[in-house]
Amino acid sequence: METGSLFLSLNFECEIPSRITLLPPDKTIKGRDGREWKNTDPKRAALNSMARLQMLPIDENHSTDLAAPKGGPAPAFGWMKNLCADASGAICADVEWTERGREALAKKEYRFISPVFLFNEKSEINCILRAALTNSPNLQLPALNSEQSSGEGPGKNIIKESSMDLKALCAALGLPETATEAEALAAAKSLNASKAAASAQTDTSRVDLTAYAPRADLNAMEARAVTAEKQLADLNAAQLKKDAEAAVDEAIKNRKFAPASRAEYLALCSTQAGLESFRKIAAATPAIISADTQAPDGTPPAAGGGTALNAEDVSVRKALGYSDEEIKKTRGETK
Repeated sequence: METGSLFLSLNFECEIPSRITLLPPDKTIKGRDGREWKNTDPKRAALNSMARLQMLPIDENHSTDLAAPKGGPAPAFGWMKNLCADASGAICADVEWTERGREALAKKEYRFISPVFLFNEKSEINCILRAALTNSPNLQLPALNSEQSSGEGPGKNIIKESSMDLKALCAALGLPETATEAEALAAAKSLNASKAAASAQTDTSRVDLTAYAPRADLNAMEARAVTAEKQLADLNAAQLKKDAEAAVDEAIKNRKFAPASRAEYLALCSTQAGLESFRKIAAATPAIISADTQAPDGTPPAAGGGTALNAEDVSVRKALGYSDEEIKKTRGETK
């Protein structure tokens, strides 16, 4: 390598490169053989390359252009993908090396990369077709091609663009042969945008509803759901209260419990489970309060000593396990 040159050399000691530069950022690219090309629109050139093929081959000494037309082998030493122009204007690509390519690089059998590209009548590069590993570079720039004489035809790795190349590009994009270069470029951009959108939507397990409905509508739906749940809860509570009162009043009517205990039993029935428990207790409890009026038991109280319990009160006291004083207290006869 000459001192001060800008050759893209595949000099590496420990790691085989996974990304390479195919065209430099220079607006004018000069070869050793005197030819020049213009790198005026690197982004369009990279886009055209990917629209033509998603994986571009890297062969050995341009065997695809020199040996293959004569029936010779042209195996791939690597495959280029994700061609793009960086901020400086250089065109780069990711590379998946084949086993044969990795071995050749590991043994340092080749040190330079040489692109094969299309150019128009103005010598403007607008599409990269492939590349080759070589030890005989023509360009003193980070985009190297084997040294060849100028001209076209078989065996030349720099190919002048023709109308047939544009037709092939249009066919690959599903456009008519009469489509212009601008129309082909627009179709390629649309295709890449569609692929990017499809890739962004592959993870359906993390769909955000805010991307599909206005936030105001979602808030209104949430408020309606909360209101409906509260109304249902209130309705259930009202029905439970009605059922509890009916069950307790029925038990009191059947003289199974004293009216003075109504509030306590209603508290027991404040939940659905409590109501079910009360119904079971009421069903198993016989009538404990006599329907007949009876004189109170025991010795009549002394004057000023308060009212004695009647038979009904005594029955309630015995059923509930209360003392006489506790029964009187519920009736408000003691302080």
